[in-house]
Amino acid sequence: MLVAEIGTGPMPTLSTTSPTAPGVVHSWTQIDDFVLEVANARVYDGVHYRNSAEVGAAMGKRIGTLVAAKALRSTD
Repeated sequence: MLVAEIGTGPMPTLSTTSPTAPGVVHSWTQIDDFVLEVANARVYDGVHYRNSAEVGAAMGKRIGTLVAAKALRSTD
């Protein structure tokens, strides 16, 4: 879904800050880097196994693609 919103060209930098670490900014310039970091964090935190993170990311991409395609069809 992010690719449908942003497109396949250059991505604007995605940045976030934390209220518990004032002044610290973390940024990504690629959607896949952001998705990988979120998946890794969930594995490192013990919330998911590696396979779950990989399957979930792939599933999210497929669902996002389907949703974006359906949204485009509904505007025609």
